[in-house]
Amino acid sequence: NLLRRMFRYSWPILILSTASILNQAFDKMVFPMVYDGADAKQQLGIYGACVKIAMIMAMITQAFRYAYEPLVFSIAKEKDSKQTYALGMKYFLIFTLLAFLCVMGYMDVLKHVIGPGYREGLKVVPIVMAAEIMMGISMNLSFWYKLIDKTIYGAWFSIAGCAALLIVNFLFVPTYGYWACAWGGFAAYGTTMVLSYLFGQRINPIPYQMKSICGYVLLAGALYAVMYYSNQMIGNQWFRMGVNTLLILVYLSVAVCEMITKTKTKTT
Repeated sequence: NLLRRMFRYSWPILILSTASILNQAFDKMVFPMVYDGADAKQQLGIYGACVKIAMIMAMITQAFRYAYEPLVFSIAKEKDSKQTYALGMKYFLIFTLLAFLCVMGYMDVLKHVIGPGYREGLKVVPIVMAAEIMMGISMNLSFWYKLIDKTIYGAWFSIAGCAALLIVNFLFVPTYGYWACAWGGFAAYGTTMVLSYLFGQRINPIPYQMKSICGYVLLAGALYAVMYYSNQMIGNQWFRMGVNTLLILVYLSVAVCEMITKTKTKTT
């Protein structure tokens, strides 16, 4: 009986994990097959090199997962566990958005990780990083079905994400090249994230602070837009990074001020 329960719980996680690996690797596997151009290997090399910078976000997400997942299961039976999960999601997003702004703000330094011949593909880095953030959000959202032994939902969500990846890659890579690969990952993780949230709030709702979360997403998006367009007009590299640092500090100050305000409110 125990073996059956273990198998029923774990085989959908196997599918979920396999689909996650495919989401990260399949675009690079299929690119040479569907890209309409003699320079397929060159374009794939450019994309693969630039994705290395975006993997900073994947490393952050994995580190968070290894630390956070044991906590999730250890407090599952506590009265206020769902409030803890909601806070975990919020602070995860705050930190990953900060990492996103830092990578974008100091791209003039980070671009030296790859050779000059590959830097034309750096414009896809924000898309890939946004996709990695959504992967991390999906990881946070996955706890609702893991905690109630309904991991089959995770399998279906990951399959839907893979389908989105395949559709975008096969339809648009022949025309748009590695840009379609980046947007394919975005579509895959976005699909998984949205499905997991919608089903989770109906079956095992967690009181995520959506107003605050959306506020941080909009703030980070607005600051990135200012960063992007101001950098187009500023020629000096160090001046650009100075402006970007100020914008990052704006985001950081908003986050710190909110945390201090809430701490004082709780103390009162």
